[in-house]
Amino acid sequence: MSSHSVIASAPSSPPPSKPASPSAVSTLQPLRGGNSYDIVVVYVDIVLLGVLGLFVLFALPRTISRLSRASEWKQGLFFYRRNALSPKSQDAFSMDGAGELKYGNVAANIQTVGSHGISDSYRGRSSGPTPRLVAPGDQELHAPKHTPAWSTRFPGISWVLSMQVLPGYSVGKVFLLLSWFGIMLFAGLFNINPFLYPGRAGIIVYSQLPLVFALGTKNNVIGMLIGQGYERLIYLHRFVGRFLVFAANVHAIGIIYEAMDAGDWSRVIYKGVIHWGIVALVCMDILFLLSLSTFVQRFYHIFYISHIVSAVVMLFATCFHYPAARPYIYATAAVYVLDHLLRVLKSRVTTAHLQPIPGLSMVRVQLHAVNCGWRAGQHVRIKVLSMGMGICGWMEPHPFTIASVAESANGEGLTLMCKKAGDWTGKLYALAEGNKETESQMGRDVTVLIDGPYGGPGNTVVTSYSGAMLVTGGSGLAYGLPIVEEFLQKGMQGVSAILVVDLVWSVRSPSHLSPMIPFFTRLLEQAPQANLSLRISVFYTRAVAASALQGLEVLPPGLTLAPGRTPLEKTLESVVESTHGAFLDGKSAPNGVFVGVCGPLALTEEVSNVVRNFDRGMFHAVGGIEVQEESFSW
Repeated sequence: MSSHSVIASAPSSPPPSKPASPSAVSTLQPLRGGNSYDIVVVYVDIVLLGVLGLFVLFALPRTISRLSRASEWKQGLFFYRRNALSPKSQDAFSMDGAGELKYGNVAANIQTVGSHGISDSYRGRSSGPTPRLVAPGDQELHAPKHTPAWSTRFPGISWVLSMQVLPGYSVGKVFLLLSWFGIMLFAGLFNINPFLYPGRAGIIVYSQLPLVFALGTKNNVIGMLIGQGYERLIYLHRFVGRFLVFAANVHAIGIIYEAMDAGDWSRVIYKGVIHWGIVALVCMDILFLLSLSTFVQRFYHIFYISHIVSAVVMLFATCFHYPAARPYIYATAAVYVLDHLLRVLKSRVTTAHLQPIPGLSMVRVQLHAVNCGWRAGQHVRIKVLSMGMGICGWMEPHPFTIASVAESANGEGLTLMCKKAGDWTGKLYALAEGNKETESQMGRDVTVLIDGPYGGPGNTVVTSYSGAMLVTGGSGLAYGLPIVEEFLQKGMQGVSAILVVDLVWSVRSPSHLSPMIPFFTRLLEQAPQANLSLRISVFYTRAVAASALQGLEVLPPGLTLAPGRTPLEKTLESVVESTHGAFLDGKSAPNGVFVGVCGPLALTEEVSNVVRNFDRGMFHAVGGIEVQEESFSW
């Protein structure tokens, strides 16, 4: 963002050793064919587009592999309903007269199913039912084609890039950030002093606006091209945005210094372009200050509104501050408008049934009117349009992972599991409970606005692998359940290559297991029909009295409960060995093991480290091990 100055224009080619102090107008003339010192910014933009093209090229094999199946074209973009699905069956969740969660005719307090009790340590796959697995070479399957990730093709490079440098930042992420930062420094400092030649910093700011806006939108154009959800690119949005705020302030300081050095600040301050520049600068500083994590967590409503208003006003002001920037502003506006247009198309106003689950301190939100259009692992943003959520709470969108599989045979529709963990979710839980004196434990219906689906596995086709380990913590179970259901659903249809699955759930108390036993039982009973060896392991981390385990002495075969931390390395070894064992006849080779994790940052990093340090021989024997972390950031 640059402005007019009262200083006379400098020669078109100032000496490299000591550049003159040109006016803000003359500094931006290169974009119209003038000074060659600023054309470097245009070259930098071309380089960045080339780098993006390389990432798109690297993602192309998986993109083609996924989209080669016609069924994938209608999944993961828009919600819709198919009336051809079978009607709601007795397998749906319900509450019995005592307020206990049931799944069909299976009561939550199982005492007589199977013969496997509480396990005190890791016992291997023998703890669950082991059907006779049929490898793809022995049966007629129409499983999706598996395209290995680059981490499988080049495990050595992947090992280095996946090393954790800071919480939430790997070597690969830091390298990407520093590379972009270095390019920007080169563009800003090449042959000039940024304070004597402030126009360069302004050019950098508006030239990167399309990038920072694209990285911050929910319908992320860049993410679509490289097969990544917006939540996995949000760290780039933050870094680029904060750098641009810094560059804008450098530009402003340079303009002020230039005018004051000439003794003409009193006249410059009254120029219209300066006024618009100040407006744009204030908006950018507001965007930075009100997006700090501490402020966002406490005053999200202010952050949300200020972010939208400041961004729009900043674009408008920049157009008048420096008209030559308008092509970039128009491109930025196009990205922003496209995102909001897609949000409108993705939004649905419908009725949701809220059902409290006291044993888990959760609310089960079920939308029967939506049963298709999402992929396992995706999330949705939801607004509960009820004054019971508070004066501002009904306008506040919150993201939740979709906890059900699309096109479910039991007709449940889209389901969310919302953990009571804060003010908004606390109000949602109270709303679901209703007035206990006048309303039953069956919950209540409310009007909601949903926006999605978003995120998810991208171009990764999870059913193309031969084995899977899903690690979840607390409410992260909502990530693992629909993936297991998809494995079962596709396995019964003969369109899945998955043979071995371990679902690991880490909770604080063993009491969290009781409400989920009927659901877990149903999954385990369906596994043999889907040619799947399924085991569900629950670990509780809090010391409890013996009375807390009452009713959990006998569990269904394949379901284990144990105290302590999750033995991730042993669990992964078990999955890899079982997967490899299904291909010992040599008729076909395994397609690798998929590892999905959803939970606290410490858990996701621990899982990543376990995979990084896994035995290389077993890694190659099973066809590679690929990790996908599910996380969400505002």
